[in-house]
Amino acid sequence: MKNLSVLIVPFILLVSCVSHDLNKTVDCSLSDLSIELNSVTMATSCSTTDGSIYIEVSGGKQPYAYLLNNEVQSSGAFTNLHAGIYSVGVRDANGCDTVLTNITVMAKDFSFTTQLAADDQCLSDNGSIVIEVSDGNPPYNYSIDGGGFSETNSFSGLSNGDHVIIVRDNQECTIALNVTVPRGSTGVSWTSDIKPIIEKSCAISGCHNGITRTDLRIYSNAKKHAAEIKSLTRNRDMPFDGSISQSQIDLISCWVDDGALDN
Repeated sequence: MKNLSVLIVPFILLVSCVSHDLNKTVDCSLSDLSIELNSVTMATSCSTTDGSIYIEVSGGKQPYAYLLNNEVQSSGAFTNLHAGIYSVGVRDANGCDTVLTNITVMAKDFSFTTQLAADDQCLSDNGSIVIEVSDGNPPYNYSIDGGGFSETNSFSGLSNGDHVIIVRDNQECTIALNVTVPRGSTGVSWTSDIKPIIEKSCAISGCHNGITRTDLRIYSNAKKHAAEIKSLTRNRDMPFDGSISQSQIDLISCWVDDGALDN
């Protein structure tokens, strides 16, 4: 019985690591899925829903699912829209997606522009949005991400990603602007930030130490599997024991989004 228990231990380690083995998911960074904006039609007025956005999709694996502000639609013709700012996209049968952000549908009596600054901090946020409104019925009030209304049209300290800004004029006409703050280069380092995480939590017995599975301490291997590493760590499927912190997960995501550089 003593010898049997010795054999069982490494077997358990190997089985545990299988749940986050690499090469089990499609590498969407290699997909040829693409999206192109075909046309945009403005709404007749602030209160009507007759604006539209049309896109064309190619590549990837069909069937496609079409997205309007991350909500699934039946086709690439997005109609019956209020004036506003939208993101539109497509997801293919492999689970890969591509998105066009900050698509503006104007109204003939309500127009607006946005000024965006990228969020280039990884563990904190410094993106910004400035909204300038013309036409309509001033003065305007603004609300961001469900907050209260104020006259402030400038928002700072924002994370990269989607933010919903509601603009309201003095006739109680409201328009939703789904604005996407871009991600800037964060400067997360492979040598100083990412490799130490891998050495401590991933390159362990039975896992990615080069004996039974890909050695992720080697930069070229980590680069090759960067998209998978990001996905698996964000889903907490890697490491198998969930031993890394949220800030470490965020650092890995930022490094991958920066291009998985050898820095």
